Amino acid sequence: MRRLMSLMLAPAFLLIISFITVVLLVFVVNEIKSSRHGTVTLKAKDKVPAEQLDGDIIRGDKYVTVKVGGVEKIYTWDQIENISYKEEASLQKLDRIVDLLDLLSKLGIGVTVILIMVGLQQYGKSQTWEREKFLAGAVKEFVDLQRARNAMQMLDSLALYRDGRQIEFNPNANKPEERKTFVSNEKIFAALTTTPHDDLAKDDDLAMTIRDCFDTFLSYMDTFNHYIDQDLITKDALMSHVGYWIELLGPEGKLDSRYKQRVLQYARQYGLDAIESLIQKYQQPSRWERIVNWFIK
Repeated sequence: MRRLMSLMLAPAFLLIISFITVVLLVFVVNEIKSSRHGTVTLKAKDKVPAEQLDGDIIRGDKYVTVKVGGVEKIYTWDQIENISYKEEASLQKLDRIVDLLDLLSKLGIGVTVILIMVGLQQYGKSQTWEREKFLAGAVKEFVDLQRARNAMQMLDSLALYRDGRQIEFNPNANKPEERKTFVSNEKIFAALTTTPHDDLAKDDDLAMTIRDCFDTFLSYMDTFNHYIDQDLITKDALMSHVGYWIELLGPEGKLDSRYKQRVLQYARQYGLDAIESLIQKYQQPSRWERIVNWFIK
């Protein structure tokens, strides 16, 4: 976040300076273009001699306003033959300055718009980079946990293996044969009961270990769902890391409905049901798909 703020500080500062400069230029131009006393000579028309108006003159981009005796008269530039002021030489220089400032103010607006676009683009890139970095760290923390990996392997077993598979519950054991334990699918199903006091024996260490693994997995799914809601990560980015296991538990997943309901009921029982909200997010069309569907309709 600090890096993001530092990346945005320079463009934001330039935007502020550009905006202030444009405002000042517009203010100066408007002040200088305020009414000045002089003489407007209109073009002769249909044998009507040229008319001269002596009064306060306000020059605009399309029109010239002449205030004579408290009455304002507006003319287009193609009706005007000449405009003259007292101290003509100095006023001509002032006019050139006014035109230059006017040009600069218009260019300043364009530059400000460009800077805003560049700033937004840089912000978008920085935000994407920060999201990806944040997600990579969160996913690494998740997959580095042995219990989370074991839960994913057990879900994989429920989906792909008829009887069960070996799970590495004790990776630090000295003897290789002690590191893994065969876990049947029915044992996983039994361990995920919502009434452990009635259904599990007090010394059933394997069942307790299985429950601990699923607690860790579901807790992280809850965390990832919260991260998406807070716009810290995107569901598409998360999908590339843990999407397989989210889809297994979804309505179209390969996991048998008996096992699927068992896992979700376990999550609900212990307040870890954000997994269902996470699954639901992947059942909804993306923003782009919603836009396309709207046009099709």
